[in-house]
Parts: sequence; C-alpha cells; structure tokens
Amino acid sequence: MSNEKGMRVLTSLVALGIFIVAALATYFQSILALPLAIIGIIFVSFILMQKDEKSAHLAENLERLAFIITFLIICIAFICLYKAI
Repeated sequence: MSNEKGMRVLTSLVALGIFIVAALATYFQSILALPLAIIGIIFVSFILMQKDEKSAHLAENLERLAFIITFLIICIAFICLYKAI
C-alpha cells in the first residue's frame, strides 16, 4: 500500500513539473502554452485523489479525457506556432 502511495506522489510531482515547465514557457515564449499549464495542475489533483476505488475510477476516466484534450491542444499550439506567415 505504501508503494502505491509513493508512486502516486511521484507521479503527481511529474504532473507538477509539467505545470512548472508549461508556465515558464507561457511566461517567456507564448500564451499558447497556457492551457498545458492548466492541464498540468488538473493532473496533479486527479492523481492525488486516487485513494479509494470510486474516486480512482472517476479520476482515471477524467485523466483519459484530459490526456486527449492535452494532445489536441499541443497539436493546435504547434500548428499555430509554426504556420507560414
């Protein structure tokens, strides 16, 4: 049980790192990376709320949806950033 708790904490730290990197990219480069920073914070809460089975199932479904949205936002951001002028 403590192994799962440790893994959950480490995974949430990765999501927090995603937020920090995206926030820095937003601040220094472009506002288009802001949705990635917001989604990183959402991932932290999803990962940390996986204590019981009901909330873990809800979090897994929401994470799957958030990953799809994140992928779409990244694709759109790359298209907007690197389109021909």
